[in-house]
Amino acid sequence: MKKIRGRSKQYFTAIAAMAVAATVVGSVPAHAEGSRTSYIKAWNADKESSRWHDSQKDKKATKVQFKGCNSDNSSGFSAPLTLYRAKSFAPDPDYGKKTNKCNTSDWGETKTAGDFYFKYHSTGYTISVKTVNISW
Repeated sequence: MKKIRGRSKQYFTAIAAMAVAATVVGSVPAHAEGSRTSYIKAWNADKESSRWHDSQKDKKATKVQFKGCNSDNSSGFSAPLTLYRAKSFAPDPDYGKKTNKCNTSDWGETKTAGDFYFKYHSTGYTISVKTVNISW
């Protein structure tokens, strides 16, 4: 076996294999296909979120998480949300309404690729949310 400055060829081969393995392991996604963090300031009557694209490559659930919530509702924070998929020249199909009480709304796997958004269906109250985490 040929020695390279006191090290064997096997030593360098093992180091190269570990480097390749570390690169492959480091490139595996640890979460859903995509995510976004935003905020809500003084939303009322049918305000819509910005849109995001879900390619449906990973079959992960679509979730909207609220943290740091405020409302002018004296009964507490309650935000009815509906998830929609944008569709050209036709009504946008919805994936159901969830009531977010400063927690996570989970619509499960939507199964169809497309551009999505959620809408706040005002109950007569204005809401603000410090942190909105959207994952798909």
